[in-house]
Amino acid sequence: MRIKRKSHNLDEDLLRRARRELGVGTETDAIHRALEAVLVGERIVADLRAARGRVAFRPEFVRAMRRERRGGR
Repeated sequence: MRIKRKSHNLDEDLLRRARRELGVGTETDAIHRALEAVLVGERIVADLRAARGRVAFRPEFVRAMRRERRGGR
């Protein structure tokens, strides 16, 4: 992973709540996890649109969802 240092204006309460909900210790981890969740969600929505009633989840998404349900990341 390539890391780039950034400076952003963030809502402190929102960030604190996200850290707690995601169970992470740092603000950076919370932001990374939130960004990853957005990308996974977008891919799931795209798969649902492509399926149009068919069961067509990609196997990697099914595995990721199962890991998330078990609490593994």
